Amino acid sequence: MTKQDFIELGGKEWVKGEIDRVYINSEIFNRLCDTSFSDSKNKFFFDCKTNSLMRSYKNKKPQIEKQF
Repeated sequence: MTKQDFIELGGKEWVKGEIDRVYINSEIFNRLCDTSFSDSKNKFFFDCKTNSLMRSYKNKKPQIEKQF
């Protein structure tokens, strides 16, 4: 999948300096990873630099959940 694919799914692009991400909600993330996380304590995004779907729990360091 590409950055544009995540934007078309409803993600919101965020670029700052060298960081290039598309933030998504739990519904999109759960569908792609076959999981059941909620938005309450998680942040989900596609990291365009590493081509990875990532999850950050309680604002901790993001972990790769799926790589494309």
